[in-house]
Amino acid sequence: MAKKSENVGGKLVTVSVVGLSGTEKEKGQLGVGKSCLCNRFVRTNADDYNVDHISVLSQSDFSGRVVNNDHFLYWGGVQKENDDQEYRFEVIEQTEFVDDACFQPFKVGKTEPYVKRCVATKIQSAEKLMYVCKNQLGIEKEYEQRLMPDGKMTVDGFMCVYDVSLVPGRTWEKQNEITAAILQNILKLKKPVVLVTSKNDESCEQGVREAERLVQRKEFKGSIPIVETSSHDNVNVDQAFFLLAQMIDKTKARIKVANYAEALRIRRETLDFVTEAFTQLIRIHVQDHKEMWSAASKRLSHFPEWIKFVQQFGNDGTQVVYRRHIRRLKEERSAKKLRKQLAKLPQALSRMNLPTEDLQESDWAMVVRQLRTHRDFPVYFSEGRTRDSGSGSGSELDSPLATDATLRLGDRVRYQTLGQSQKIPYEILETNEAAAVFKTFLHEAQEEQRNYEWCQQFKRLLEETGYVTPGKQLSEVRVLLMGRECYEALTEEQQQRVYDQHQRQIQRRAKHNLQELLLEHADLFYHFKSISPTGTITQEDIKEITDVLQDDFRYKMLDRMEQDRKLMLFQHLGFVHCPMREHCPAGSNCLDATLPVILNTRVGSLTSGSESQCQAGPPAAPWALTTDSNQINVIILGYRSIMSYSHTHAPETTPCRANTVTCVARACLLSAYKMRFNT
Repeated sequence: MAKKSENVGGKLVTVSVVGLSGTEKEKGQLGVGKSCLCNRFVRTNADDYNVDHISVLSQSDFSGRVVNNDHFLYWGGVQKENDDQEYRFEVIEQTEFVDDACFQPFKVGKTEPYVKRCVATKIQSAEKLMYVCKNQLGIEKEYEQRLMPDGKMTVDGFMCVYDVSLVPGRTWEKQNEITAAILQNILKLKKPVVLVTSKNDESCEQGVREAERLVQRKEFKGSIPIVETSSHDNVNVDQAFFLLAQMIDKTKARIKVANYAEALRIRRETLDFVTEAFTQLIRIHVQDHKEMWSAASKRLSHFPEWIKFVQQFGNDGTQVVYRRHIRRLKEERSAKKLRKQLAKLPQALSRMNLPTEDLQESDWAMVVRQLRTHRDFPVYFSEGRTRDSGSGSGSELDSPLATDATLRLGDRVRYQTLGQSQKIPYEILETNEAAAVFKTFLHEAQEEQRNYEWCQQFKRLLEETGYVTPGKQLSEVRVLLMGRECYEALTEEQQQRVYDQHQRQIQRRAKHNLQELLLEHADLFYHFKSISPTGTITQEDIKEITDVLQDDFRYKMLDRMEQDRKLMLFQHLGFVHCPMREHCPAGSNCLDATLPVILNTRVGSLTSGSESQCQAGPPAAPWALTTDSNQINVIILGYRSIMSYSHTHAPETTPCRANTVTCVARACLLSAYKMRFNT
């Protein structure tokens, strides 16, 4: 039964790990995995796990304090917990060391066969040190030195290892024979034993069947549980020792050990969870692709996610994942820069006015050659050449158009001002991503051109048809447009956009025509003003005006825009009764608004002397008079009798004074308005 440890809390369990051992003749080219099983259980951290353990030693190593002239190793102790039960395991490995001089087992005292010697329950070896790894031999002081407690211990249970992998030089019959003999000797001692199948990560079907057949023998059936393990993958190792501890403690509710496949799945899920947590940690805290491993490990080593990952994968494995993350950061940075440059490519292709009508997606190489010889190539692309940053003409070299250049009226803007850092590196054009961008650009450009042509055809169709009138909705004429290719080729949004644009044009034209109609009937409006110059216009007056206008097609064109038509009519009446520049039908072209501006900007006094030259505004108009004159000549162009009217009604003093020009012009225009249809 497990004993209470005096020094450390938890039940003390001493386990002896046994299995096929000896020379290569007996065990083949490889051992059965006893050392790896002990190593993985006692020192679970990945950095403390060693896969290479040798049994061939020199005489000096065999006589050292680690081996201590014994055919067993003391692996030390470890404290572990299972289901709220703490255990303190002390582990020894029974093996057989071979002399590298004669390749025969070392002879120590009374020589007994391994199958008998390995089942010893009373173990003694004064001053024996804990075994860590093979490199420890000969330099024991450089490793942790822990003595076997009191130089002796009593074995509570056995772990018998059975290799289910195929090993050259070893037969299944030989392993079965040795293992069966060991198990029989253990059962004679009435000590608990667990058969552990090792190397299940490299197992073969025959090895698994041989192990199952072994424990099903009559003498072993029902008394020896079997646990499938893998020390390299750390699968079911702890579970095997916990099961043995419960058997030693005669616990009724024993641990249920999963088969290897299920246990491996659980193990991988655990590792995936640890990996995901670690990856998330470095994604959050390591965002600089230049940060070194030494700095990052020192900064993050206290995080639980970092500690757990190092325990499971070791320092080397952690560095691999970290470097992969740094490489990903660099790739993301490069990809981001590439995307940023590629985002400029469609605009550059568009501004360079490359013909896209006859191009195909496979013509990218030809397009690159065209770009290279294009006159605007230096404007949008750079070839990686560096320029002297101290040169004052660098910006002009970067772009034919300087940033602060002022274009003269009529100059064509051909170049987009770009600094060297804003230009697209020419090397990007040779990438597959650039070819993909070109394909997208070509498809969009050709699609846009097709849509533009369809829109133009649809617009011409609307102009040619007589059933589309101002104010009529698209839904009212949709049935008349169905079947037309230009209409069917457009989306509803495009159809509505073209139709709305056409409506704005015909409405603007209809309103202009209505305004012309109102002006043509100036005598009618002036008649109402003369009848009641200070009175109000009644509904009967409006009806009388409407009766005169309603038969004109220009009036009828706004039948669907009754509110707009009434508003224009009322505004015109208001303007006739009370002329104001804000209500003038000419809008911004009203003479009252434009003439003062023209006079102020075009007619200036010419002064002499340097002072006047410094204070002078814009140059005087070439038709201005002398410097001491405030007179200008006014030429009024009229039609037919308007000229005679202006001649008879104009002031006798000519040319007129500048401060009376506006009044004269207004009088002339008003006279023209009154007499428009009297001529």
